[in-house]
Amino acid sequence: MRLHALGLVLALTAFVGCNSPCVQLADQICNCQSTQNDRNSCNSQESTRSDQVNPTSAQEAACSALLDMCDCNALDTPQGKKRCGLAR
Repeated sequence: MRLHALGLVLALTAFVGCNSPCVQLADQICNCQSTQNDRNSCNSQESTRSDQVNPTSAQEAACSALLDMCDCNALDTPQGKKRCGLAR
């Protein structure tokens, strides 16, 4: 019985830890903030936003494509903003 309960807890933990590509991208952008206060504020705003918005599959695909291109070092440049989905 204990093994079954442990398996259930692990399965639930894995499910909760599985974020959508858009949430992962928002987390990545927030982690680029220069101070811990800025990171915390960004994460709080993104958490609120993600609770209110349900991205389409096309938006999730776009976020997924941006994940590997988004770079904190270039985020302050126009090209870097495009690579993170913050500009067109």
